[in-house]
Amino acid sequence: MKKRLLLEIVLGIILIMTGCVKSDAEEQPVEDRAYVNDGSGNEDAVNTLQSGAKYKVTGTMNELRSTVVKLLGDHYWPDTLLNGEELAERVGISSNMYESFLAEYQHTEAGIDMMILIEAKEDEIETVEKCLNDYREVLLKIYEQQPQNEAKVFASRIEIIDHYVCYVQLGADISFLKDKGREEMVAYCQQENERALDVLEKRILGV
Repeated sequence: MKKRLLLEIVLGIILIMTGCVKSDAEEQPVEDRAYVNDGSGNEDAVNTLQSGAKYKVTGTMNELRSTVVKLLGDHYWPDTLLNGEELAERVGISSNMYESFLAEYQHTEAGIDMMILIEAKEDEIETVEKCLNDYREVLLKIYEQQPQNEAKVFASRIEIIDHYVCYVQLGADISFLKDKGREEMVAYCQQENERALDVLEKRILGV
């Protein structure tokens, strides 16, 4: 946990230095996109998505997430949601840049699978894309001495689909490719990311 906290602090400092994080005065309140249903008919905002039906994401972002989960099944490993404040702190994307978002990552020390979907405001698409690229560069530096994680980050994809900016960093268990080398690990993760982006594009564009 200390290691993860240190990484988050480093990420925050670098993002502030690169100019992606805007001041609190510039940010506008945004409703969290993650909810828990306790069975009473009431839903309370939460931050963590756990296995089972208790926690869920709502609206269009839920539909997009479900499309990817249906495709990848047990190979979709992100399990924890970021709220708006955490998205701004970690990635540099503040609430005045988007209409809605989903940011989900794998909450383990070893796992780095991640999917971030930003429904960006029209005049913020390029800024959101830059913040995601800057975030990816930070992750590459952090994991440069961890071959499997570095391969996953290197294979990650950032793509603009209509007004959505999508960051996919997937691949699940690639330990079976470790002995085959970096190129094989990268190629496998790239294939998984392309599959995810393909179904996202079809869902977003309605084709």
